This record gives sequence, structure tokens and C-alpha cells, in this order.
Amino acid sequence: MNAKQVVAKTYELFGNGEMEAWTETIDDNIVFTLPGDEHPFSGIYKGKQAMLEVFAKIPETWDNFKVEPEFMIAEGNKVFVKVRAKADGMDTIFGHYFEVNDHGKITTMMTFDDSLSMHNAMKS
Repeated sequence: MNAKQVVAKTYELFGNGEMEAWTETIDDNIVFTLPGDEHPFSGIYKGKQAMLEVFAKIPETWDNFKVEPEFMIAEGNKVFVKVRAKADGMDTIFGHYFEVNDHGKITTMMTFDDSLSMHNAMKS
């Protein structure tokens, strides 16, 4: 699979709730970045386990959270995705940037999310 196909597969698996298979698309040494300083999830997370700990908080933070890719642009091993993100009280656009290694694993994920909409939709 090329980089764009790998990233598309990760969205498909995540969207279907196939979390075990989804984690197999992630490199053990991934660097996951969620920019910002006010959002409770903001930070740079190094390693698959650190990233998974953040993602595990999604269901307890937002009801009915889902992301659906609208389009992807790829250049070599780099992929940018425009994403429609929804949850109870949220319907917005995210941007996600990925890098994929030669083994078909995601090594970099950087999110450009609508942190205000995310914050406003958080469970109390």
C-alpha cells in the first residue's frame, strides 16, 4: 500500500471501531502532536503507547465522536487529510498530517483541529 492508502485504511478501521487492527497501522515510535496550550490533550506524545493513552480518552470526553476524511493529498510518504469531525455538540473541520514509513506504518501524526469547538463539546 502507498502512504495515502495506509492513511485511508486507518480512518476506515478507526471509524469501524476496529481498534486492534487500527493500532497495527501505527509505528511503535510514532510522534503524535496536538498543538496548543489550553486544550487538555495538547502536547507532543512520543511512542505508540503515549498516543493510545490520548485516544483512549476520546469516548469519555465526547459522546458520539467520529471523524470522516473528506479528501487526502499525498506527496511521497506525506499525507494531508481534511476531516469532518462530529460529536454531540460539535460539527467541524480538522486537518491531519501524516508521515508513513517504508513498512506501511504511520510514524508522524500532527493534528490541526478546531480546539475551541472540541472544548465546547466536551462532557462536563
